Amino acid sequence: MLPRRYKENGAQVVDDIVEYNPEIEEMELRHLRYFIAVAEELNFSRAAQRLHVSQAPLSRQIRSLEAELKVKLLDRNTQAVRLTRVGHAVLSRSRKLVRDAESLLAEAQMIEKESQEELLIGYAPSPTAVILSSVLCRYQELSPGAGLTLHDLTHTEMLSGLKAGKLHAALTIRPAAGEMRGLKFETIRRHRVGIICSNSNPLAQQPNVCPSVVATSELVVYRAREFPEYHRWVSKILRVSQGRLIVVQECTDALSVVATVESGRGVAVVGEFITAVAGDRVRFVPFVSGAHFQEVGLLYRQSGLGENIRKLVAASLASKQLT
Repeated sequence: MLPRRYKENGAQVVDDIVEYNPEIEEMELRHLRYFIAVAEELNFSRAAQRLHVSQAPLSRQIRSLEAELKVKLLDRNTQAVRLTRVGHAVLSRSRKLVRDAESLLAEAQMIEKESQEELLIGYAPSPTAVILSSVLCRYQELSPGAGLTLHDLTHTEMLSGLKAGKLHAALTIRPAAGEMRGLKFETIRRHRVGIICSNSNPLAQQPNVCPSVVATSELVVYRAREFPEYHRWVSKILRVSQGRLIVVQECTDALSVVATVESGRGVAVVGEFITAVAGDRVRFVPFVSGAHFQEVGLLYRQSGLGENIRKLVAASLASKQLT
């Protein structure tokens, strides 16, 4: 049975077929909770103790609810309290209304908490140099004043941080399929793959280069201990086992790779995004095959998305450019 007059989200709702009696107190969730307690205890004294109120106000609230609904909910005398047929129906509906109200309250508080939560985002500086400012700008437009901290991490650290719940998301290169369990990746940019070489290197005059040529060249690479996925990727592109790669220098970051290549020490297999860091200090030469490219985007857990993570995903999609 539906209440004829009640409060909903602070607004007064009135069934037009019921004449309003100003002497009857407007229904609130409190009335329903009181009625549920009496209906379950079938004793006003025990219900009052359960609700931590005195018996007289409790009886008054039940009478007010019956007057509001214009029905008799309880048969009561000095020996017993029993639910009427209507009372049984109202009890079932009252429980649902109270559960829904409590669920709404919990959800609203969770959304409020999530909106104030600071996001912890892992990122790879070189691959994200082109997209980072755009994503952050759009995120602040969607969530003004929201806190966000960036952590410069390796690929492995980002994956472990996400799966352990220590990171909310990561801006990085698409992981291998086997690393994606429980995670989702939204591509923001797709970059050509090739090499960087010094401006004096003969390859710098070429419009493109064949992977087989690079396979026999001296290579500048990221340190294998921190970037094992990079070595697997280079080996796959050049179609040479890792043990046969001609590595002349290992580096800890993109800037040291660029500096070593600029000095003429060797060439490096990279995504074109590195040009945002290198500028004209070195020359980027793409591979002849258009099949090689790298995707850069947002990596995050598939489940348990908070409000701010949803906004970060929206900001990333708004920055999407796959030309």
